[in-house]
Amino acid sequence: MVAVVISIGIGVQGMTHSATTIMRIDYFDKVMDSVYNIKERFRIENIAVNITSASSLQLWVVNFGDYKVNITTIKVSGGGNESYYYPPDNNVNVAPNGVVLSPGEFERFDIEEGTVKFWKGIVVSVRVENERENKAYETIQIP
Repeated sequence: MVAVVISIGIGVQGMTHSATTIMRIDYFDKVMDSVYNIKERFRIENIAVNITSASSLQLWVVNFGDYKVNITTIKVSGGGNESYYYPPDNNVNVAPNGVVLSPGEFERFDIEEGTVKFWKGIVVSVRVENERENKAYETIQIP
């Protein structure tokens, strides 16, 4: 009888140890993800618009944080329309690959005119998003 109670106790102790180890590791992973989210810093440094027969928008994004950022989505809004772009080659199927920026690095994105048409006087809003869903916003009015 004592042996049965001891073996049940050892079994319960082993199960609880396993469960608490898994919960501790999951908790640590979530905390570290939050730390990375906080320490990721990127911004839209500059926006330039080329109004010609093939209008386009040039966008410079800089990473000024402590960790690499992976730019996955660029949303351009203006004139009541929205366009989504997925770097590096605007293919929705490869969007999670994105464009990686190391700390201190910047990248220029050339965005062709889509459903948002660029003309003088229009207000254009740009949202850049990375794989952790951190975002940078900028709005300009085309002179």
